[in-house]
Amino acid sequence: MQLPVDRYAVVEGLRLRYWLEGEDGPHLVLIHGIGGSVDVWRKQFEHLPRTHRVLALDLPGCGRSAIPTAYPSDALHMLATAVRGLMQQVGMEQATLIGSSLGGAVTVEFAMRWPELVASLVLVGPAGMTSKVAWPLRLMSVRGVGELLTHPDRARTAQAIRQCVANPAAVTESDIDRAFIMANLPGAQAAFLRLLRVYTGLRGVDRCELLRLHAGMRTIHVPVLVIWGDQDRILPVSAAANARMHLPNAGLVIRPQRGHLVFVEEPEMFGQMVAEFVRAPDQVLARSDIALSAPQAPARQFLNRLRTMMSASIASPLSGRTVVAASAGMLLLFALQYSRQRQDQGR
Repeated sequence: MQLPVDRYAVVEGLRLRYWLEGEDGPHLVLIHGIGGSVDVWRKQFEHLPRTHRVLALDLPGCGRSAIPTAYPSDALHMLATAVRGLMQQVGMEQATLIGSSLGGAVTVEFAMRWPELVASLVLVGPAGMTSKVAWPLRLMSVRGVGELLTHPDRARTAQAIRQCVANPAAVTESDIDRAFIMANLPGAQAAFLRLLRVYTGLRGVDRCELLRLHAGMRTIHVPVLVIWGDQDRILPVSAAANARMHLPNAGLVIRPQRGHLVFVEEPEMFGQMVAEFVRAPDQVLARSDIALSAPQAPARQFLNRLRTMMSASIASPLSGRTVVAASAGMLLLFALQYSRQRQDQGR
């Protein structure tokens, strides 16, 4: 497919890259995750702009957008402000916000601060629901280690992207090429690590920030559709329990045999679900696998199972010894891989 034209706008002093397609219909704003860019949404730009006005942006410091001098302690506020500013510049008074991973947390932050601008929300494997996060991301929060693990390398880029899907075939070579180009842009690696380290450490996502977000979620009353792949290796599907408990008007759809980026693996299904949700949110929530209104017995059992998993994880935090052992193991594996690559190059 032909990609949308790159456009640029200055918001809060930063030059932001964005895609904008479609003339008529409800407004959609697509917000990528950490280390991502508008390119991750390319399959959604094949069909949604035919019936919607669709905006996607590279968040500050991501993709081809300008890198801020620093990310503040309330980085989610900064990122959400960038989204609002761009919406204002392109004339979007209200929209359905669709956030993936970190973009999900940005979407929640946006809805907490400017509810009048939000028609509804779609959260895809969203951050901000649990302190648990994949171990590679935790290790990247360690200075020096993160720099080694994220040094631009095409094979490593391919591996990182394929970890985000359950079916590696969903990621094409051109997807990897685009991501590798972005990873090699000046300052991209440092910006990624600075943003990651605002909220993430060896013990996972900052718990104070999670408590703040969970409290704020209770103030969001627009319809919210949460979509999660049951094979998500970045953010565990068990975290869906918190989305279910804290969002007053939400429904949850668990996609079997899918990973962190459901919209990459099932672009047509995702696009159809979004279009239907925007058109008739109450109907979609009513028949979602878990709806907040009168859940059926199987759904309630599944929810209780998720709550039990979450309670166990909170009651038994990782010990320092466990963290050190896991870190040492990961570093050893990385060193062995690096040594083998050097040996192969010398042959």
